Amino acid sequence: MDNFEFQDDDLLGDVASKESSKTKLLSGLNDSQKEAVSAPLSNMLVIAGAGTGKTRVLVSRIAWLINVCSVEPRNILAVTFTNKAAGEMRERIGLMVGGFLEHQLWASTFHSICLRLLRAYAVPAGLQPNFTILDTDSQTVLVKRIIKDLQFDSKEIKASDVVSRISKLKENRIRAQAYYERGHQLGDPQFKENSQIYLAYEKICQQENSVDFSELLLRTVELLESNEGIRQLQHKRFKEILVDEFQDTNSLQYTFLRLIAGENSHVMVVGDDDQSIYGWRGADYKNMKKFVSEFDNVKEIVLALNYRSSQKILDVANTLIAENDDRMKEKVLKGTSGAGEFVDILNCPTEQYESDYVCKCIEKLHDAGEHYSDIAILYRNNYLSLSFEQRLTRYRIPFVMFGGQKFFERAEILDALAYMRLLVNEDDDTAALRIINVPARKIGPKVITDLRTICEERNCSILKTIKLLQAHIDAGGKEKTLVSLYKKVQPFFALLEDFKSKKETMPLNEFVDYMLRVSGLYEYYQAKDAKEGKSDSDNSRVANLGALVSNVKDFVISLENMQNSADDTQIQENLTSDDADAIDLSQDPLLTYLSNITLVSTGELKEDGSDDKHADAVNMMTIHSSKGLEFKYVFLVGFEAEILPSRRSLESKRGVNEERRLAYVGVTRAKSKLFISYARTRSLFGNTNRAGASDFLRETVATYNGAKEKPYQIINVQSLYS
Repeated sequence: MDNFEFQDDDLLGDVASKESSKTKLLSGLNDSQKEAVSAPLSNMLVIAGAGTGKTRVLVSRIAWLINVCSVEPRNILAVTFTNKAAGEMRERIGLMVGGFLEHQLWASTFHSICLRLLRAYAVPAGLQPNFTILDTDSQTVLVKRIIKDLQFDSKEIKASDVVSRISKLKENRIRAQAYYERGHQLGDPQFKENSQIYLAYEKICQQENSVDFSELLLRTVELLESNEGIRQLQHKRFKEILVDEFQDTNSLQYTFLRLIAGENSHVMVVGDDDQSIYGWRGADYKNMKKFVSEFDNVKEIVLALNYRSSQKILDVANTLIAENDDRMKEKVLKGTSGAGEFVDILNCPTEQYESDYVCKCIEKLHDAGEHYSDIAILYRNNYLSLSFEQRLTRYRIPFVMFGGQKFFERAEILDALAYMRLLVNEDDDTAALRIINVPARKIGPKVITDLRTICEERNCSILKTIKLLQAHIDAGGKEKTLVSLYKKVQPFFALLEDFKSKKETMPLNEFVDYMLRVSGLYEYYQAKDAKEGKSDSDNSRVANLGALVSNVKDFVISLENMQNSADDTQIQENLTSDDADAIDLSQDPLLTYLSNITLVSTGELKEDGSDDKHADAVNMMTIHSSKGLEFKYVFLVGFEAEILPSRRSLESKRGVNEERRLAYVGVTRAKSKLFISYARTRSLFGNTNRAGASDFLRETVATYNGAKEKPYQIINVQSLYS
């Protein structure tokens, strides 16, 4: 009897504990969030709008499963897209359920989960348990080795392009043999070479017991498909499966989910089709629709109460995205932060006005006590950052770049600058070694080794060594080794001599454009862009080179203005101390330009934000990189025709819809104040082109035309300067 009473008391205590957990877990949640967290065990699709607290819902749901539904943590699988997100999820779950239980559940990325499964079932998967993982650099080195072994032309076949192609093939579940057999149907112009490289790549990876990132997923899918016993074990293990950012899954990841979930498993996926912006890398928001149709009895819940942005910002966002006709469900975000300030639409005559006015706004915000770190500048394409990087530096406003390199640290820009540096300093061997074979001109490692051997013997630079070789031959020298060496490097030397001559007779910006054409850099990077499916205006390297020419042209104009007005004291008084230090009117314009941009680039923060002088900095990034982040103040710049939406996206309705989702993501990063700016004219490749407001912006303004309550105000920036 005593024992029975003890068990009864224990049961009552357990019930009380569960009721207490319910109260705590649902406290502070809105009705839709409560519905998602406390739903009976079932398949669920949670469509979570921007800023609606999806992470809290996911974490609370997991805690609910453990504390209320008595699901063992080891039977829960939580899938995220980044290691950072997985770590944050585990930490928050630990605070709710305790560290001991937290460590029992699986909360990882797709790749980490597949790695864990392959480690456990390596032999059935065709591997040894100690297999290694190839990173992208290791893949590239391996492909280069294969290209050399197969005696293919490494100038025609770029290893990095092959690596990217292999990854895409694997994501589409196309193995090397299948690619070889059906390659002609894929329309690949280099099918013959690529198929042989892929076959050799697969063979060597198997021999060396190594896998790349795409292989982790593909081999796990193949393992689960081919081995029913292992698949059934996973079905018994994973009773509750939760997937974050489901709109970003690709077809292979969706297949993995289908295989890992058993008949008695329940799957909860959380995503927002309005924020699906990674179609270019295989993500397919239609997986959300497939989930509803292919999984049983899916409960759908919409989260639309926004805790991030003011209502005026949300009104712009709602109006913008409403134009898409491919949405899962129409949802209108409502805010909890009040109406807030107007969205400022900045009508700028040029990109110079745009960047300058944005910096003035940032300066004003900082003077009012706002932190730089609460401010972000977002743009569609990386090349749009240049004007802002330089202007922020001039205003002494610290900034940090995310999700992309700083303009003057990009490979194509460094290559162009290396040519320029050699023209003002022939002893700059660092520059010479960078571009002596870029683009490829049959100057291989042995030639460079032979050159440097002579450099060391004569204690002179590479260019001076080439001059010595020329003098030796002009004097009648016939030593075969030296004659052969000179013949190989002479075209490069002649190219530089031509550049030196043209530099003295052409305006600097025209010369830089000439240099980029004649050196082959335009053609070289255009080919790279084409292989990666990038257009001239879509984060392309060629577009960055065009922006460099425009930057040089702006510098030339400013230099001419100062030269023409050297005695104008008013202009001299308007120069900052940085300008005066950076620009010496008596110097070679090219040297002056190089000195100027060096000051700009060295004044920037590191990409990770570290700097001894500035712990507080403006955030600069592409809209793609801003996904998942939020800032008190957001400047959405370059919101123009043929930039957003991009020119390439205009070829299809699907492309335009994704670009509109991208714009929506940019708008919804702002919490308190949003600025949207565009230039009526923008310079690229040294040419000034008509730009103007994006059609997305025109649609939004047209929707509110005539309405009494508009969420925005249009500001004519040029009038503020008169």
